Amino acid sequence: MSEAAQGSTETPHIDRICDFVRHGLETLSSAVTPPESARLHFRESRVEFLRGVRALIDHRIDRLSRKNQTGTRVTVE
Repeated sequence: MSEAAQGSTETPHIDRICDFVRHGLETLSSAVTPPESARLHFRESRVEFLRGVRALIDHRIDRLSRKNQTGTRVTVE
């Protein structure tokens, strides 16, 4: 059998395999995609998490600022 004849018989098999894989990936994607209400909660939780990190950083800055106070204070008008 020539290479051209073999290629034509293999193409339908490859197409079916690709369609099967595509369908499987679409099914998996729809199964793990959260509903909009869950996405909203996750988005808000990320914001709250970042606010918590900011509070920790601010607290640490305050502690370091009080600990190493040297120099003079200048009143800014």
